[in-house]
Amino acid sequence: MDLTESSFAWLILLIIGAIFVTPSVREIRRTRQLRRAGAKAYGQIVGHHLGEGENGNTTYAPVVAWRTPDGLRREYCPAWSNSGKGRFKVGTSAVIYYDPADPDHSAALRSYDGGWVTWFALLPGTAAIGFGLFEMVAVLLGR
Repeated sequence: MDLTESSFAWLILLIIGAIFVTPSVREIRRTRQLRRAGAKAYGQIVGHHLGEGENGNTTYAPVVAWRTPDGLRREYCPAWSNSGKGRFKVGTSAVIYYDPADPDHSAALRSYDGGWVTWFALLPGTAAIGFGLFEMVAVLLGR
């Protein structure tokens, strides 16, 4: 087996794949866990956190206010934002899933957290891992 630089391309592909897949899988698992075992609350979009995108454009993340069963008002803002407000306009009703033991730090907004963007991020990571495994087998078998 010739151990040239090109024979380790599979390792680079596996690392790139892991970089894409790991955060997506964590977010999907976190969101599913909150939906399955967390509490559900109905809230309202009260504003947007403004950020700046890669191209200098303004990005928006909805801020949702809701009340816990004991009457305390809580707010949640997702960690990531996008270029438009979409259906999350101020005054719109929203569903929040949260951990009753830690409502300020463990929440998920339905149709936002763990949504299609998170699933879409799995595609390049999965493809890189697949190509990496293919290359690894090809190198181990001597091509």
